Amino acid sequence: MSRSILLIFLLILLFSQIGFSQEANVDSLKAILPGKTGKERIDVLNQLATSLRESLQDEALTYSLEVDSLTEHIADPLAKSRALENISWIYYRRGQWQKSFDFAETAYEIAILNDDQLQAARLMNNLGALYYEQQNYQMAITQFKRGYQLATQVQDLSTRIRSLNNVALNFIQTDQLDSALNYAKRAVSLNENAGSPYLTSFAHRVIGDVFLARGNYDSAQVLYQNSLEMARGQGVKSFEAGVLHRLGNAYLLEGQLDKAEELLLYSVRLCEENSFLDELSKSCRHLASLYEIKGNIQQAYLYQSRFLELNDQLQNKANRDRLSLLQNMFQSNLNESELELLKSQNENQAYRLETSKRYIIFFAITAALIGVLVLRMYFLNKSVRLINSDLRLQQQKIAEQNLALENQSQQLKAMNDTKNKLFSILGHDLRGPIAQVKSVVDMFLAGYLEREEFDELIQVLNKDIDSVNFTLINTLKWSMSQMEGFHVHPSVFDLSKVVENSLQLLQPSFNEKKLTVFNHMGSKVEVYADQDLIEVVVRNILNNAMKFSNFEDSVTIYSDSDKETIYWCVQDQGVGMDEEQIALILSDSYALTKSRPGTNREKGSGLGLQLTKEFVRRCGGTISIESHPGHGTKFCVQLPRRDSNTNGQAIASQEVFKA
Repeated sequence: MSRSILLIFLLILLFSQIGFSQEANVDSLKAILPGKTGKERIDVLNQLATSLRESLQDEALTYSLEVDSLTEHIADPLAKSRALENISWIYYRRGQWQKSFDFAETAYEIAILNDDQLQAARLMNNLGALYYEQQNYQMAITQFKRGYQLATQVQDLSTRIRSLNNVALNFIQTDQLDSALNYAKRAVSLNENAGSPYLTSFAHRVIGDVFLARGNYDSAQVLYQNSLEMARGQGVKSFEAGVLHRLGNAYLLEGQLDKAEELLLYSVRLCEENSFLDELSKSCRHLASLYEIKGNIQQAYLYQSRFLELNDQLQNKANRDRLSLLQNMFQSNLNESELELLKSQNENQAYRLETSKRYIIFFAITAALIGVLVLRMYFLNKSVRLINSDLRLQQQKIAEQNLALENQSQQLKAMNDTKNKLFSILGHDLRGPIAQVKSVVDMFLAGYLEREEFDELIQVLNKDIDSVNFTLINTLKWSMSQMEGFHVHPSVFDLSKVVENSLQLLQPSFNEKKLTVFNHMGSKVEVYADQDLIEVVVRNILNNAMKFSNFEDSVTIYSDSDKETIYWCVQDQGVGMDEEQIALILSDSYALTKSRPGTNREKGSGLGLQLTKEFVRRCGGTISIESHPGHGTKFCVQLPRRDSNTNGQAIASQEVFKA
């Protein structure tokens, strides 16, 4: 404990040297902004946006958008990348992660194109934060470490400190506390000479998390309190909310229930006023535990119910927003088409009214001028023919618009079906096995299971986890393939190595069924395709062969080639398929079908073969299937050996089957 207190005093001594020069800097920048034009104004706007994006996000967003507009007329790609990076971070803070990713991706491409390592380092932190929100902590750590390396190369102290703090935060999430503390101390050491008050507050909070996880509640309280005071001094309410529930939990764990209750109730009010849903859910969870200890079961139930509701809402937000966006896009197109239809109908009606007026005038004139009747009738007849021709054209356009509306309605219905299937996968195929794993672990931790019983169940749980992991990878790959801007990156690579890697990943599943694998591929089989997509194709086809093979069957893998094409095939001896099943798999429609259970009751999401068909098509290949019920199945994938298309674009494929 004395060592912890010594570290706290050291941190306070170091952080006391860091003033709040940032506020003075912001004031001076605002003072000189009106007199700046051109490139100088762009630089001042970017500095202001970077300084204010944590505390005054609306103002920072205004500055960044002005830079984005100015760089359209003044060629300054690096300044534009900096502005887009600030916009990305502001959307991240607001929970709009898809927008944040889009702006960060564009900014990163500009930075790499212009060899700006400092800007790339900042964007590595933006992308790492997005991976953190997805709870992909290992990928987040990789991004933050890369950002630290780039910032070190260009000697940017602020980005180095930010990267170290972020790495430490992710190590805490993976329970690697020693590593977390090591990175946090390195951030403290760099912060001794320079650093912002925000990064100082961040370091306090990160080290406080380490002490809290280790049970040093008094030390954690001191660090959280310092972090809270700095956050309030800067007016960063989002960061203040993040510290409040941590400090309240530290008091709760030490038994200081009154202090914990006061802080957590204030945290709930602050989060409700500012719509900080993530921090609000954590505060409600801690209050539920506090009132349970106090014996106030009614309040404990109230906050526990609220926590569960918020938690489910946060978990489903990303998928719901994405699907809602797609639906809104289709609805917008539908409304525009309806508007065009009404406009055309109104023009048609107006034209008819105008024609009627002409008839009236004509008959009035004929009463007085019989002599010009023939001449008038001639011109009128010509005008009528032109009108009828226009009406027919308009009717044809209306019919085409109606057909387009009908097609869009069918597309929207297909999207709704896909959305429902995706929610079913996430809600049933993933949530069920994970809940089962958690239930067994909770029973073991509570002492309801003996060690021997737990060891017996762990193999079953491991199989469920493997199935969940496989389904999750397919679901993510499928979702990415449906996004706008998804690109194929073909190159020449060795297909035999991809097959060997996939066999190693699936070896436990093959061993469980005692399957014999005959790999007759050559030592080097080069194809021209997107390697990431083909890895998914190979893994799904091999997994499918394992899934529907009987115990002690064999699976044969081989390849063949001609001058332009590589043929890669997998033959199993399993249950096989009938003609109708094969036709459904290879149909042009992109429907998510219900997956059949395997011979050992293996589960699936139905996405595997759809991903295989889609990714092979995008790589310019084809699929063929030969199968007979009860006599196994042979999957063959045909891929090009080299780029045979202008600009490397993949060609559309045609699937064939035999039954």
